[in-house]
Amino acid sequence: MGVIMPIILDLLYREYCRARLAEMRKQLLIAAERFEALEADYLLSDQSDDERTAAHRKTGRSAPH
Repeated sequence: MGVIMPIILDLLYREYCRARLAEMRKQLLIAAERFEALEADYLLSDQSDDERTAAHRKTGRSAPH
């Protein structure tokens, strides 16, 4: 029994660490996906603003909003 207890605790600790790392990786992937989505939305809004400005410069009239 003296040898089994440290082995069980070691296995439990390793399983805990494995599960914790998996959860951390999952959170990082979710955060990365959110960042990419926000970045894509930002780039799209910048592009449309640039197109409105370019249209205004070409025609001399303001673009519809």
